[in-house]
Amino acid sequence: MTTLKERFLRVKTLQETEQKKVNDLDLEIAILESDLDVKQQAQGVLDLLAEKEVEEGVKTYISLLDEGLKAIFPEQDISQVAEITKIRGKVSVRLKTVVKGKDGIKVEGEGLDTFGGAVSTVQSLLLRVSLLLKRGLRPVLVLDETFPAVDENRVELLVDFLKALCSRLDMDILCVSHNTSLAESADRSYRVKATKNGAVFTEMS
Repeated sequence: MTTLKERFLRVKTLQETEQKKVNDLDLEIAILESDLDVKQQAQGVLDLLAEKEVEEGVKTYISLLDEGLKAIFPEQDISQVAEITKIRGKVSVRLKTVVKGKDGIKVEGEGLDTFGGAVSTVQSLLLRVSLLLKRGLRPVLVLDETFPAVDENRVELLVDFLKALCSRLDMDILCVSHNTSLAESADRSYRVKATKNGAVFTEMS
């Protein structure tokens, strides 16, 4: 009888111990589920903030781009649209150029594929300006033969726009080019000549 009672007490103690473990695990699961819910909500908030930041950045870029394109291509009704989507959980932005003809017909497509190098060159330039501003970097832009696709007749319009942009954003542009029209329109320009003693810089009048 004593042995049976002892076995009963051992089993009861074991049951209570295991039940306590189960209760502890249930509590831990509840805490983890609560943490997961909080983290999922926080992730949702962060995703929303990231999307809004991207949207604001795209709006800023498009505004700058529209201004630049209209300044350099004044005879064309040209603008930008952005398609913002989510691919594999990441925000994706696709920019398209829209040109409206005098007949009212709209042509839409990506810059280089649809409108050639000049439009794409301006888009690329202004994207770099936007990134400088966005990242808070030193406002100095270095361009090396960036405008070969821009027609000679538009160089003056391009330079005028860049000067206005530099003045407004307190930015400097260092441009390397073989284009004499571009050099002559710059605030300050130098001719570089290679010699056996190194490069010689001569200021152009």
